[in-house]
Amino acid sequence: MTYNLIVTEHADELLDNILNYLIYQLGSGQAARHLLDEIERIYDRLVENPLQFTFSRDTYLAERVYHEAVTEYMNYVIVFSVKANIVNIVGIFHQLENYRKKI
Repeated sequence: MTYNLIVTEHADELLDNILNYLIYQLGSGQAARHLLDEIERIYDRLVENPLQFTFSRDTYLAERVYHEAVTEYMNYVIVFSVKANIVNIVGIFHQLENYRKKI
């Protein structure tokens, strides 16, 4: 079964903010490219089988059936929900953020 991936406008804005920080504040276009590559790999996996990722480690979000996919090297987390055959990306955050309040 293939899932439809929907990236919310909010999630796109959060990713843009992260990329701008990496490029313009840290001066690392390479880190930005690496993060985009990792996110693309996760998106591909979500289309194939989003349930391979665990429920959120935040109990409040887990109770609301949100899952998390963590980037392999960059310490970012993609928060999403799954309903029927739709994967809804609601946010991309650094793991140290209190992202419950930002969803």
